[in-house]
Amino acid sequence: MKGPYRFSVAENQFYVLGDGDPGHLKNRTITAASNNGLAAGGKDHAVAIAGISAGTAMISFDLSPSRLDPDASQPWEDIAEFAYTSTTETAHLAACMGPDEETDGMEAYDVDLAFAGPGDYHMRLHARGRGINPDGVQEDSEPIAEHYLLQVWPTTA
Repeated sequence: MKGPYRFSVAENQFYVLGDGDPGHLKNRTITAASNNGLAAGGKDHAVAIAGISAGTAMISFDLSPSRLDPDASQPWEDIAEFAYTSTTETAHLAACMGPDEETDGMEAYDVDLAFAGPGDYHMRLHARGRGINPDGVQEDSEPIAEHYLLQVWPTTA
């Protein structure tokens, strides 16, 4: 398990993107994510829908060479599973407007989510706290309300 890490949310979204991914790919999965209410993925991109419109949230990563069971250690409110295909050497968490280097630190953005190299992955995003301040702004002076866990494993596992 890696994290938890602080990361930035903007426009109610955050992403997983392959290296060199053109920005227009970010919007390809937003409709699919809206269908399950949380997240969807595709080729070199995935999008997650946050509750807050802007501010800081927390994320942890569970990366495994084999299939993972859904996390039962916390009371997650939403869970979505989706496929992700990496055609590049790496994939990383990305923020819509870029990370806030003053408040985020950069650890969350450095974790390689395509850790087994190019290929197909299964991702499962767990979320809690998205209903606390819907469409609001998470102020730095307030306790962080939204927490996420992203589980990732190659589909060959």
